[in-house]
Order: sequence, then C-alpha cells, then structure tokens
Amino acid sequence: MLPVRTPGLLGTLLFILLAIPMQGGHALPVSRTLPDPYYPQKPEGELRLNYYYDRTGRWVKFSDWIPFQQKKYSPRFFEDYYELYGLSQGYRVAQLKENIYFLFLAQSAPFRHPRNSLCKIETEEQFHKYRNLMFMQAHLMIMRMYLRLGSLFDKRHLYFHDLDFADDLEISFLIARTYYREAEKYWASAKRYAEEANKHRFEIDLPQIETTRFEIVTGELDFQRIIHRHKARVDAKLEVVGSFLDEEGRPRPVKLRMLNDIQNMYDDDFTSDPLEMPRLNEEWKEKPLFPGWPEPEGGGVP
Repeated sequence: MLPVRTPGLLGTLLFILLAIPMQGGHALPVSRTLPDPYYPQKPEGELRLNYYYDRTGRWVKFSDWIPFQQKKYSPRFFEDYYELYGLSQGYRVAQLKENIYFLFLAQSAPFRHPRNSLCKIETEEQFHKYRNLMFMQAHLMIMRMYLRLGSLFDKRHLYFHDLDFADDLEISFLIARTYYREAEKYWASAKRYAEEANKHRFEIDLPQIETTRFEIVTGELDFQRIIHRHKARVDAKLEVVGSFLDEEGRPRPVKLRMLNDIQNMYDDDFTSDPLEMPRLNEEWKEKPLFPGWPEPEGGGVP
C-alpha cells in the first residue's frame, strides 16, 4: 500500500494565493448582478434624429440599418401614369377612382423621349400620331372606369319590393347618372383624338390601339349609344322612385321612425359628438368631378 502524501506548506500557500483574489489594483470580486444600465451608453458622437446615444458605437438600433427614405416610384411622364393602370376581377369603388386619378394626371404630364416610347418612333408624324393614340386610349380607359362606377350604383332591374329602400335608391341612381354623364364627356374627347390620329395614313406598332382607332372612326365601336341607353334607363328608374317618394314623403315615415329611434339613443351621458346626427336623405348636388372639363358637342345625344 502506497503512502498518502499531504501537501506541504508551499502547496498550501500557492492554493490560497490562486483562490483568493488580490486586493488593491489587482483582480476585484466579480458580481453576479448586471450593471445599471445593462448596456451603458455614452452621450458622445454625432446625434441624429434625437437619438441620445452614440450611433457610431457598438450598440446601434436595428432601425438605423434601414434607410430613412424608402425607394419610391415617382411617375413623371405620360407613359409612367399609363403603366400604373390595373384592375382586378373583384374591383371596388376605391380601385376605380385610383385608376381615374392616375389617368387624369397623365394628361398634364409630358411624354417620354421618342426613343423611350412604347413603340418604335422614327418621324415627327409618327410621334404626333402616337401622342393622339395614347390620349385616345387614356380617355377610353377613363370612360370605362366611369361606366363601371355607374354600374356599382345602378340596378339592372327595379322590382316593386325594392321601393322599401326608395330613399337610398334615389341617391344611388343620382350618383350613377352623374358617372354616366362624366363617361359621355370622355367618349366625346376620345372620338376627337381618334379622328385626329386617323389623318395620318400609316400605322405604328401599337396594333390593339390602332384597331380601336379604326373601329371608332368607322362607327363599329360606338359607346355613345351604350351611354345613352344607360342614362335613359336610370332616368326611368329615377322617375318611378321619385313618384313613389312624392306620395310617401321624403323621407318616408318608416325612415322618420328610424331617425327618431337613433335620436333617442343620445342623452346627456351618450352624446353624438364628435359625430354628427345621421342624415338619411342628403342633399345631392349633381356636380362633375372635374368642373373644368368641356361639355360634349351637341349635348352628347346621338
């Protein structure tokens, strides 16, 4: 059996020196608690956007790695606004008005340089026809948007039980008729641009738009007849609804009772502020969306 050796005096002193930290400028005791603040920041360096910390230091917000100004698409030319047009299958009023807005802004925007146009341009006559065709196409698209807007506020058939909502239908039909009238103005202007482009006896590399121009000039495509039919139908429905409301009163008695019920909801504890009292039959003023646009020649009636 081997004898057990005990550490000597030198080993004991060495163990004590390694286990106990030195005082006075040497190793200090390590605390298990985090310092306050955990990430001390020095208010030094360049301060931007009221960020009170050193942006050049180690601890930088993640948001500072994101550019302050995101890359945005700013249309400048007619073709830029034209390319923003888009319509999904399930469109709504906001999407239609957005398309009208961009196409309306395109009319006051300059065209691109001929070498950057949507087709090959070699002569000044081709560039003149190109501009007329693009204006014709833009006005046709605006006209179609107005017809779609009118269809959202119109009814294909007016049944007797629909008169239960005669107050709302009258306002809806008035809105639809206003949109149909706006579409009529843009059809008249698109027809004028098509006739101006037709003076050049050559075609440019826009086959679909050239086909539309040919159909307009020859009379195969006539939206005036379609718009006139929509206006006649909505006027007939307005006459039926108007005569019914003349007998029942505006608003109808059932609407008055509904209004009284809504008014009784409000008291000293529950007021209508900051909202206004509901108006069931607003005063509808038939004003065009763009008042400066000229009226169609000949009243627009075919």
